[in-house]
Amino acid sequence: MTINNIIKGQRFDEERALYHLTDARVEACTFAGPADGESALKESRGIEVADCHFSLRYPLWHAHGFELTRSTLDEGTRAPIWYASDGLIRGCTVEGVKCLRECSSIRVEDCRITS
Repeated sequence: MTINNIIKGQRFDEERALYHLTDARVEACTFAGPADGESALKESRGIEVADCHFSLRYPLWHAHGFELTRSTLDEGTRAPIWYASDGLIRGCTVEGVKCLRECSSIRVEDCRITS
């Protein structure tokens, strides 16, 4: 994975906050807030997401070639990972209903998933 952009320590709550993000690392960010936007990382490619907290709907739809590590997707993330492929979910807590749907080649390691 080639990382060309690092986004660190920010808060996002708007609709499609990082839509179509490519070749990037998102670290220690929070996806929550009054704007109540959805699909924060929709259509992303080649991303690393680490130590983040998600509390908005549909955060990783159509994500391809991603790593999601040490992050929390709380009950506000309804349907958090759909139509995604070639991903790794490691050391995460996922509480959003309908966690995975129509995904392929997704590895899940050392996670607590209540969905």
